[in-house]
Amino acid sequence: MIEYAVYYLIAINFIAFAAFGWDKAQAESGGWRVRESTLVSFAFFGGLPGALAGRALFRHKTREKAFTDSLYGAAFASCALLSIGYYVFRTIPPTSAAAFNSPEEQARIEALMASAYYPGCDQVRAAGKAPLRYGEPGYRSDMDGDGDGIACEPHY
Repeated sequence: MIEYAVYYLIAINFIAFAAFGWDKAQAESGGWRVRESTLVSFAFFGGLPGALAGRALFRHKTREKAFTDSLYGAAFASCALLSIGYYVFRTIPPTSAAAFNSPEEQARIEALMASAYYPGCDQVRAAGKAPLRYGEPGYRSDMDGDGDGIACEPHY
């Protein structure tokens, strides 16, 4: 999954860089231009480094304060949405996230968890395996009191 995200970021930054170059060439020759909203969209979707590099290298739209503010505003909005999304999806317990697994993957995880059995958390702690996380051998949801995907966690 991370590999695809890296490929995406490389591609969107290359496209943003190329769009600034294309727009500069079109501006000098009097041809069809790339809309400012399109250039700002590249920054919103992760292409801010490419947009800034293209803007600096081609010396394109460097004097337009309104465009600069739009570019940074889009990048800020994108970061804010990513942060909110990370927070929301980070708080989904792994046991609920099981709905996103394929049936084969879920069967593999359940078989791994069933490969070890501990009668209770005292035995898990005595074995030195505490805390148990969802997907680890010995994890059972009945040992996970708060349903956060971590069983036999220490209580302070």
